[in-house]
Amino acid sequence: MSPKRTREDEELAASNPKRPRSSFPVHGDYEIAWICALSLELATSRAMLDEEYLPLPNEPGDDNAYVLGRIGPHNVVMTCLPGQYGTNNAAIVATNLKRSFPNIRATLMVGIGGGCPSQADLYLGDVVVGTRVMQYDMGKALRGGHFQETAIPKTPAPLLNSAVSNLRSRYDSHPSGDRITSLLRSRLPDLSRPGRPDRLFRASYEHRTPGALTCDDCDLKELQSRAYRLSDEPKIHYGVIASANRVMRNGEERDRIAMRYSALCFEMEAAGMMDNVQCLPIRGICDYSDSHKDKVWQDYAAATAATYARELLEVLPPSSRTLGQATTYIKITRERDTTGNANPLPKPLPSLVIMLTGDANRWPRFGTSATPAKKP
Repeated sequence: MSPKRTREDEELAASNPKRPRSSFPVHGDYEIAWICALSLELATSRAMLDEEYLPLPNEPGDDNAYVLGRIGPHNVVMTCLPGQYGTNNAAIVATNLKRSFPNIRATLMVGIGGGCPSQADLYLGDVVVGTRVMQYDMGKALRGGHFQETAIPKTPAPLLNSAVSNLRSRYDSHPSGDRITSLLRSRLPDLSRPGRPDRLFRASYEHRTPGALTCDDCDLKELQSRAYRLSDEPKIHYGVIASANRVMRNGEERDRIAMRYSALCFEMEAAGMMDNVQCLPIRGICDYSDSHKDKVWQDYAAATAATYARELLEVLPPSSRTLGQATTYIKITRERDTTGNANPLPKPLPSLVIMLTGDANRWPRFGTSATPAKKP
């Protein structure tokens, strides 16, 4: 049963020009949460919405600001961390979100991350989907300044893992980058792949000029040799994401931790959210987690992560609650008599047209005849 509409909901619905007043979604209609850490990530994520709605009032104690919209049959609520990053702030945002939107059944953490090229054939712009999350700064301080890591694997909800397997099976027969590139062109036509060279330096080689925004002064002889890609299309990788309350920008430490956990990516939010919601982290690779990192690839990497997240929602089935809100309509046509004139009596066709709306009780319900039934 849908929650009772408040006066504020009615006023917002009346002022929304995009949808009929009767089908304006309320808090209980939102079942997909999409969380970003940076405003640039939220900007590219909003472009993935099929439709964007006016905001709803928050519950007391919820300080998040939300973007509401729809992707396919799913009503999606998006939000961003309030300018402060890390696992703790991510956990607070996720907790607050559940106060205002109690029916969330799947949560995505979408944005950028630093790649671990020693564990996979990673290039900038690729996407890493976190099938496991390891909090690598969790552990015990030992004698002599040593630190014993005691991270426990955290996995996304089974619903999301199943959707990932579904989408991954599609990529086995069709190149993943083609679909992502197509979505980028249609949803973000002004965003292009950076022209800056994709350079990976040896893990032991530090950025030559501290504070410099480019690697123009770095020694190109220290570049790491790797396989050449014939295409610039981004690839999708599945595996462990390493998460902690600190930025990773040291190549040697990156490789040490990545080897211990078989990690493909470093980021700063997923581990905190996993204790509140079993989210699926989706990260576009914007740097290599070393001293050479810069911000040139961030917009493009955020966009590739957002396009994958949209694809995932396309294969995620609607919930039984959503299906219960479907309103059935009978497609009606007019028969022609033997003289060729239109018969004034409509006759229902056997085919049914199912239209997903916010709530079946807000629309007329039609039976199996041409005469509409009374509202329930």
